[in-house]
Amino acid sequence: MKAQLRAQDMDTGTTMASLHGRLAPGMSGSACGSAVGLVPDVARSSGTGSSGGCGWTVKRLYDIFFACCGLVLLAPILVIIGALVKIIDGGDIFYRQARVGRGGREFFIYKFRTMVPAAEKSGPSVTKNGDGRITRFGRILRRSKLDELPQLWNVLKGDMSLVGPRPEVPRYVRHYTAEQRAILWYQPGITDLASLCFRDEEALLAHAENLEEFYIQHCLPRKLRLNREYAERANLLSDSWIIVQTVCPYWAGVLACYGIILGLSCWLAYELIYNFAPLNLAALHFGRELCVVLALQLACLTRRNQWKGLLSYFSFPELRQVGAALSLAAAGLLVFSVVGDGRPAPNIILADALLSFCLLGGFRALLRQWRERSASEQDAEASPPVRVGIIGVGTTGAQLALQLMGNRKFGRAVVAFFDDDFSKWQKNIHAVPVAGMPECLLDGWAEKLDEVVIAMPDAPRERVCEIERLLRKTDLQFYTVSCPTRFWERQQAA
Repeated sequence: MKAQLRAQDMDTGTTMASLHGRLAPGMSGSACGSAVGLVPDVARSSGTGSSGGCGWTVKRLYDIFFACCGLVLLAPILVIIGALVKIIDGGDIFYRQARVGRGGREFFIYKFRTMVPAAEKSGPSVTKNGDGRITRFGRILRRSKLDELPQLWNVLKGDMSLVGPRPEVPRYVRHYTAEQRAILWYQPGITDLASLCFRDEEALLAHAENLEEFYIQHCLPRKLRLNREYAERANLLSDSWIIVQTVCPYWAGVLACYGIILGLSCWLAYELIYNFAPLNLAALHFGRELCVVLALQLACLTRRNQWKGLLSYFSFPELRQVGAALSLAAAGLLVFSVVGDGRPAPNIILADALLSFCLLGGFRALLRQWRERSASEQDAEASPPVRVGIIGVGTTGAQLALQLMGNRKFGRAVVAFFDDDFSKWQKNIHAVPVAGMPECLLDGWAEKLDEVVIAMPDAPRERVCEIERLLRKTDLQFYTVSCPTRFWERQQAA
């Protein structure tokens, strides 16, 4: 999810940037380059983003250290990529483009060339899927974000940070509002939060008729808002997490989770079959069998597109796909065992398939439950709970109060009980006071409640009708409940 703008090499490979760029000490409006021509007064007055000399120094040392490590460790890869660009596509290896950096000052950003020469003269600065200006090898580089690696040199020079708002081309910056120009007071970066969200921007723009118009009107404002929000809470730890997500996309994280669970299942299958006795199997042989099992299972799960979905969204269709993938993998392993040396043993394969299905399905079901509970709690916190009064302090009323207090997803809070039994007045039930008889609702309580529940299944019908007539004199919504569980399940479904 990241926008890739480029002029010749349209920045369609743009890696995510977080906004932890820090305002350089002593920066003033005179530092602006000709690209923008002015620095926003809103940034000057708000102070947002200025972290002081000490914070800036720590951030700069962080950038220099990891940029140097990256350039040294990745040097062989950089050489290989450069050679392939030259051999496969011909022309220049690197592409240089003017971008707007901190304080509105222009600088040149470096990338591996992924487009044909003079691409900026034959189309917009934004690209989408199927753009004919992108070379064959360039598509691979953009998809893997390897074309952005030369920007480590920009970081070492001080033009950029590892994490910061992605720098835009000057003509896009001219469309910024005064408030949006505040982002120019942050050091631009290779990756950021907005780039994570727009990582597949080329696919997002695939059906846009006017690419630049759609990008400027809809994508750019969202990116700037994300970057500004992140800048206000950024720190080195959150920057590091942004980098991890940049290097390791979501699908890789999904497969890594699957690999850990499937590896645990395979080990547990061996332990169960051999009754938790020491395995009479060399570590090398066990490692080889584990690699074969994991490779085939992950391949089948990938074939069933189980790496694309969000892990916390899980239902029967996904469970069926997981079962089909693991069954196919088990069949393949059985064939491998028969034509090979009999390993893994058939009983190990079958036990592993069953355990993998249970653990993988259980893991995703737990994630779904966690997501739904978190969402319901957030919704409950976002709006105040509905104030409920319960008429009836018997078993039904008490159970109802416990349910409402123990399950926040209902969004209700029990304020008071009411009952005809005078011996229970002014007492507490589950820390909720019994205010008095139901008629007390007409004397001040109607303004303190939003709903009333009549929980008196054993009361005479005449008394229930009398209470209902009494409640109609108020503006309160009321219900009659005989079974709390079924009633609130219906209420939630509604």
